[in-house]
Amino acid sequence: MSGGEALRLARRLSALPEPIMRERVFLEYLHRSEAKRVVHVLDEIYHRGRDGGPPFNIALLTIATVLSQNTLSYELMSALYTSAREAELETVSQLLLSGQPTTVEFSRREEQRELTLGHRKSLARSTDRDVLHRLLMNPEPEVVHNLLENPRITEPDVVLLAARRPAFAEVQLKIFNSQRWIQRYHVKRALVLNPYTPSDLSLRLVSFLNHGDLRLVASSPTLTQPLREAAVRLQNPQ
Repeated sequence: MSGGEALRLARRLSALPEPIMRERVFLEYLHRSEAKRVVHVLDEIYHRGRDGGPPFNIALLTIATVLSQNTLSYELMSALYTSAREAELETVSQLLLSGQPTTVEFSRREEQRELTLGHRKSLARSTDRDVLHRLLMNPEPEVVHNLLENPRITEPDVVLLAARRPAFAEVQLKIFNSQRWIQRYHVKRALVLNPYTPSDLSLRLVSFLNHGDLRLVASSPTLTQPLREAAVRLQNPQ
């Protein structure tokens, strides 16, 4: 029964042209549906989305985005998590877990200290690759959105940004929320492999990784135990 409902939801989400539309429809579905049924639908989408094809891959990314926005009420998240645990749906339980923000000490370069925030935001829209390179080497949460939207920024730039250590949790979240870049496999991979990425984001992205990268996650001593365990489960589905 959950298979048919999961397919209908996935098709409905993938048919919508804009991410914000898909997120709104998914939120409506969560609020009008019984938690015990929802978790089985999420589990079906999670596992079928792993195959990488539409419509489940689009639905899975929508789910990960909504759950990472922290807009759901405590009561709803608690009901979903309890239902997932009772149904022994471990992957869904992990999806619903919230991570703690990573605190990183930040130090601007000397030339950036002399610029106002507005000026730094303006520089992030520059077409000068040297300027953009300097901003990418010392990214600030306040300006990274403009960098990600800049047409002169390339996928390797964003991969390096996502992999940078240490990293602000806010920067990793902005990369995750960038519809332009989170579609790219190597960006998702860089976020998951970075121990400074908030754990809830990593747990929601790990299902997109191929088996080779899952083995890398599972064996990495710098990543959290729940993330390593999730990678092991994904390599050996029951």
